[in-house]
Amino acid sequence: MTAALEAYAALAGLRVPDAVAMDPEGARVACVLPLPDGRSVAHVLDLSGAGSGSRGPVPVPVPVAGAGTEWHALTRWLADGRLLLAAGDGPDLDHVEVRSPGDQVPAWRVRAGGEIEDLVPGGDGTVLVRFADPGSERDGSHLGLRVRDEADPFVRTPGDRRRRLAWARVGDGELRPVPLRGLTVWDADWRDGVVLAVTSADETPAGYYRPALDLIDPESGESRTLLRTSWQLSRPRLAPGGRTAVVVEGLSIVSGRIIRVDLVTGEATPLAAVDDVTDLGWLDEDTLWFAGWSGTGTHGGTLTADGRPLTRWTSWGTLGGRDGQPSLSVDRTGALAAAVWETAERPPEVAVAQVAKGDWRQVTDLNAALAPLAVRQEEVSWTGQDGLAVQGLLLRRSPNSPAVAVDPAGPTGTGGTEAVASPLVVIVHGGPTWLWSSAFAPAESGGLAAALAHAGAAVLLPNPRGSSGRGQEYARRVIGRFGEDDLGDVLAGVDHLVAAGVADPARMAVMGLSYGGYLSAWAVTRTGRFRAAVVMSGVSDWLSFATASNLGGGFDLLYHRGADPATPQGREFLAARSPVCHAAGVTTPTLILHGAEDRTTPVGQAEQLYRAWSAAGVRTQLVVYPREGHELTEEAHRRDAAERVVEWLTGNGVL
Repeated sequence: MTAALEAYAALAGLRVPDAVAMDPEGARVACVLPLPDGRSVAHVLDLSGAGSGSRGPVPVPVPVAGAGTEWHALTRWLADGRLLLAAGDGPDLDHVEVRSPGDQVPAWRVRAGGEIEDLVPGGDGTVLVRFADPGSERDGSHLGLRVRDEADPFVRTPGDRRRRLAWARVGDGELRPVPLRGLTVWDADWRDGVVLAVTSADETPAGYYRPALDLIDPESGESRTLLRTSWQLSRPRLAPGGRTAVVVEGLSIVSGRIIRVDLVTGEATPLAAVDDVTDLGWLDEDTLWFAGWSGTGTHGGTLTADGRPLTRWTSWGTLGGRDGQPSLSVDRTGALAAAVWETAERPPEVAVAQVAKGDWRQVTDLNAALAPLAVRQEEVSWTGQDGLAVQGLLLRRSPNSPAVAVDPAGPTGTGGTEAVASPLVVIVHGGPTWLWSSAFAPAESGGLAAALAHAGAAVLLPNPRGSSGRGQEYARRVIGRFGEDDLGDVLAGVDHLVAAGVADPARMAVMGLSYGGYLSAWAVTRTGRFRAAVVMSGVSDWLSFATASNLGGGFDLLYHRGADPATPQGREFLAARSPVCHAAGVTTPTLILHGAEDRTTPVGQAEQLYRAWSAAGVRTQLVVYPREGHELTEEAHRRDAAERVVEWLTGNGVL
């Protein structure tokens, strides 16, 4: 128990860069870094002569000068080399500013009408701003909270709290609203005075599941729909020359295939050569770059506008970026990219690579002191339901770990039978169209995976059907079959590790966050093999989710294949897959952790599960954290949750 919490406390000190942006000349990188006082502030690195380790000097990020009270969340570069920032005087990001690095005051500042979510510089000294109205809803990937609104009382009517667009010419005194006529905007691009946007009529995150790709005139707001789809869209990109655009089509958080659209004819063509793309851009009007997931790692490269691959690289590690997905910032020439890069052995740092090669080289050492806390990590494979190949990651403590004393007779080697079987903790990822990728300290579920490995547990991070990284066919296999084949895949992975002598069948636990929380609660209604379960921000009742969640009527209709709670058949389908309706057979002690302000899986889901389990005589505990949303962000709350999880697993004989 002590080893896990010591490792957790040390890993909580990771300084993870965000909003990485390469300047047009490829000479500097901007990023946002957390400071000890709790602020996040823009920094700039000079790449001149930059190296890593023995390969040259490591540049020191220099903070952008300011009054000391501002927060920054987004960095972008203008074509003239000045820095564009989304900023605020607190956690609310309500204005845009331009700075030359080192200036004491911004050269230009303009206030937005809500919380800034994206900045898209134009090549002509303009900027497009996407912002969310006060009181509008965020999805689970963005903490599942409302954007702050001080109104008392809070009043909401359909269509009044949207995500909007405005644009400005840098130096002008105000933003010019784009009159969107009843649309909310989830993503957008801006080139030559034209807007390409992913939109929906429904302003809540449920609307994201019924998107359109629209070409919009920023002056009149007139729009032309280019594409409608039953899947989700992200990363719209306008090509130079004004004839073509691309967008990624996939599931939920959106790792998917590229769709090319002819802006004159409206013809939409899938580019089938690559899948699980999460970010892309134009090098010129005939050439694209892309990045995304590949298995438990990442991939990227270049391809022609008609989808013919030119280069492709794969790497076992994680590229951090926008919305937690791999994303790149590419220089003017298209030769060099910047991102956040981490591997099982190396903590996250700002890194650069050749776009065509993916030869990632870390250029900061913000977290070098934590590198000794790396745990052993390997990709494992097994056969799931109906013979399907399934993959995941297995984490175990390293023999040279400074946090714990290792028994020489304990686990050694990879892939073979262990001398002594270890307690097993299975951590199921959210989504469900998400994944576990090779990372220094996997962050989901409170960042506990590495800490539990330090405590001597074997930690299985499975990617069952429904996960990203294996293409759209694999991801869509979960649709209409929640808790069936995907749970079977997870349990087959457990059986595989038990048979290999890695896992002790008498000391096993299951836990997860969001959809992972649902699958953990569902698992203990199907099997008694786990000695403990932890449900974080999970769904317990799909019937109430349909009307209470800010995703309700979007996410659930897609993944439940249209099951409608307004019909007897729909209610029967949803109840059959809801843990609260199957409490009678549960015997596994279950810890339930939830944020009080979560709008994606509202806290009522946790309360329903707690009451159902308690009424059935299951040993359970409910912990609700005030002010928190879909994931815990306050340091004291994260530490408290970690302590409770470790204590729960220990007290129930797992650790």
